[in-house]
Amino acid sequence: MEKTSPLPKKPGSSSFFSKSKARLLGKLAPGLANNQIDSMLLIPKAADSKTVRLPRGFEQYVIKTSDGKLQAYSTGRGPSVVFVHGWGGGAHQFFPLMRGLARCGFSSLAFDQLGHGLSDRKPATLQQSIASCNFVLNQVRKADDGLCAAVGHATGCIAIANANPEFLKDLPLFLIAPIFNYKLYFLKRLVNLGLPADVVKQYANRFSKTYRSEYHKLELASKLASYADVTAIAHDESDSESAVADSIDFCNKYPPTRLMVTKDTDHVRVINSESVWQELKKHLNYDDTTINFTMEIMGG
Repeated sequence: MEKTSPLPKKPGSSSFFSKSKARLLGKLAPGLANNQIDSMLLIPKAADSKTVRLPRGFEQYVIKTSDGKLQAYSTGRGPSVVFVHGWGGGAHQFFPLMRGLARCGFSSLAFDQLGHGLSDRKPATLQQSIASCNFVLNQVRKADDGLCAAVGHATGCIAIANANPEFLKDLPLFLIAPIFNYKLYFLKRLVNLGLPADVVKQYANRFSKTYRSEYHKLELASKLASYADVTAIAHDESDSESAVADSIDFCNKYPPTRLMVTKDTDHVRVINSESVWQELKKHLNYDDTTINFTMEIMGG
């Protein structure tokens, strides 16, 4: 997809133009309309980027890549766990888990993908997410304490599974609410923009062609199969953005994968649930269960 500049913001609107203008633009200048939709999808609005309140004991710094600057956050000492957020998320989503791991003798690093949070405002394509993930994993594995695990959420799970196999060899992977059907997920996000049906159809047809040539080979299931014996998945049964049935189907097909189905959270809140915390520690072979995550970490 072509790189574009962030859209001008319009207060109280999720779209940069009215539906009538969108339809007219789609007819008169379909290329421009596609570029603008790319920006709406791949560069979250600046108003949605949270002003991060840095928890005590965290460091904030910039990781420079050839594609742009990534805002990164780290805490703790010991073997390193890298956290990779999904489309529309941010590093801040993992702060509670990172605080907890610091108490357990691990160090953690999370970063804002390009187009997200405080990183450079560039389109966050799936390919770009994979490239950034690769860069960070490689940096961490070369550090003194080394890389001991990777944790992903949503499309961040796809980024991890598509990382350099050399980086993932025997590496524990912990995937939260993974996206197994990227095409469906992308099209849902497109529909949620609220654009006219004919504009959506035109863009969806364009994406479907791109999907066949560029995205199909990146789908999670085909990549994750090679890492089934080192992978654990946590998925909430009420997740409306990513079907828990997809995780169940994958684990039935590849039994070495460990699956934990949670209840009464959702696609995002599951990240920092007590059950995910306990499962993450188990996956890292950390047996101490004395830390009450909900009370001591989330409430602290």
